[in-house]
Amino acid sequence: MPDEIFELAGEFEEKFWRELRNLRDDSIEKILRAELEGGIWGTAARENFLALTVEEQGAILRALKAQELSGGRRLKFRMALQGLFPAGEIYFFEGKFLLWLPVEEPSTPTKIALIKILFMDAGNSALEVYFGRRLGIFGTPTTLRLDEMILY
Repeated sequence: MPDEIFELAGEFEEKFWRELRNLRDDSIEKILRAELEGGIWGTAARENFLALTVEEQGAILRALKAQELSGGRRLKFRMALQGLFPAGEIYFFEGKFLLWLPVEEPSTPTKIALIKILFMDAGNSALEVYFGRRLGIFGTPTTLRLDEMILY
């Protein structure tokens, strides 16, 4: 009897979460947009989100949606960085994210601040941003290009 109860409870839980995921999946981007625009994620997140283009907001919403559905923050942090900085390169080295961008644009600090608020785990890692010359990371041969890099 107890085994049957555990089995039924497990089936119920699995069905419940599957249906909840499907419900949120249909409207999650609308919900997340309303939360961001309404300031639920904080004033800084709201202001930085509203400063983005519609396409950039879409990239953020897709990354947040994926984070909501999977719970994987580090992957979604990378996904958000790649969505807003497609010309950049992202590395994870010795507990830090290293983001290389070809140039710094006026909107860069706003975008990075929003991504850090929404996707970066506090205390688990840091983000360092580099502009101009590409990064050359010891132990990562593909990044080591003589006369074209700064060493990290």
